[in-house]
Amino acid sequence: MASDRDLSWIRVLGIWTLVGLALVVLSYITLVGDVGPWAPRDHLWTCMAQMYRAWLWALLTPALFQLRREIRRRHSSWLAVGGLHLLAAITLLFWCNIVRLSALGISFGWWDLGLYDLDHIFSALGPFTIVDFYLYWLTVGAGALYDVDREKRLVEQHEEQLRTQLAQAELAALRQQLHPHFLFNSLNAVSSLMREGASEKAVEAIALLSQLLRDLLSHTGQQEIELRREFAYVECYLSVEKVRFEDRLITHFDADEDCLDALVPTLILQPLVENAVKHGIAKRINPGRVSVTGFRRGNMLQLKVCNDSAEGARRSFESDDHGIGLRATRLRLERIFGNQYRLDCSFAGTDGGVVLIEFPLRMARGSSSKPLLCKV
Repeated sequence: MASDRDLSWIRVLGIWTLVGLALVVLSYITLVGDVGPWAPRDHLWTCMAQMYRAWLWALLTPALFQLRREIRRRHSSWLAVGGLHLLAAITLLFWCNIVRLSALGISFGWWDLGLYDLDHIFSALGPFTIVDFYLYWLTVGAGALYDVDREKRLVEQHEEQLRTQLAQAELAALRQQLHPHFLFNSLNAVSSLMREGASEKAVEAIALLSQLLRDLLSHTGQQEIELRREFAYVECYLSVEKVRFEDRLITHFDADEDCLDALVPTLILQPLVENAVKHGIAKRINPGRVSVTGFRRGNMLQLKVCNDSAEGARRSFESDDHGIGLRATRLRLERIFGNQYRLDCSFAGTDGGVVLIEFPLRMARGSSSKPLLCKV
C-alpha cells in the first residue's frame, strides 16, 4: 500500500499556494462590478481569505490521500465509494469554511464566538464558497494520480532490483565456472610433472596451488577485488606453471602505482593468462614470454595480457570461442559495465598476441588487502 512518507510538504505547500493565488485572481474576476470602491483592508481580506483556503487544503492533503485509499480498500461498490466521498466533500465544505472564517476573524481582530452559530455561518457562505466542494474532488483525484505514479515507480524499482539480482546471479555463475576451469588447468600441470617423474617439483606446485586456493576461498562471494590482488592470483598461478616449465616460461608484470588499488572483476585475468600459457608456452621448445600489465588511461583502467607467440595466441583465441575464457570475460564485463568497456584481441607480428581490456577506473576504499606471497 502506498504511503505519504515520500510526499514532499514543500511541494504540496507550493502547489496549493499557486492554487490560492489563482483563487485570488478568480475572486477579483467574480466580484468586479458587484461592489463599490475597495479599501486596502478589503483587498487584504480577499487575498487572505483565499490563501487561508488554499493552505488549509494543503494541510488536509495527506489525510485526504489516505482517506481515498481507505475508502477504496474497504468498499468495492462504486455506489458506496461515491456516496462516502460525497458525504466527505459536503462535510469538509462546511468545516473548512468554519475554520477559514475563524482564522480570518482572529487575523483581523473580529473574532467573536457568538458570530459562529449556524445562522451566521450559513449567512457567511456565499456562492463562491462552493469552490471547496470542487477542491475536495481535485485533491482526491490528485491522490489517485499520485498513487498510480508511486505504484509505477515501485514496480520499476522492483524490476530494477530483480535485474540487478539476475545480473549478480549470472556473474556468480560465470565466476564459479572459472574456478573448476582454473583448477583443472592447474591440476593438469601438476599431473604433467608427475608423469615426467619430477615429484619434487610436483610437491612444490601443489603447495603453491593450495596457497592460492586458500586465498580464493577466503574471498568467496567478492565480485570485485583490487588490481594488486588480481595480479597476485596470476603471479601465484604462474609460479605453479613455472615449476613445470622452468626457464621456458618468462613472465613480466607492470602496473601504474596509482591504479594498484583499482577494483577489477575477480579472476578477470586468470583465463586469459591460462590460455596464453597453454597455447603460447606449453608447445614451445624455446623460452616464451607472458606479460601482464595495468595502466591508467584518463578515467579508464587498461589491462593487457600479451603472448609473444602470435600463432599460439591466435590458436588460443580461436579455440576459446567454444570455451570459457574470452566468452566468460566478455559476458562478465558486459554485466558489470554495460557498454562502458572494451575487449580487443590483436596479433601484432613479432609482438605476438594481445588481449586488451578497458573499463571505468574505480578505486577501492579503505583497502587492506595484501598480495599473496608468491614469487615468479
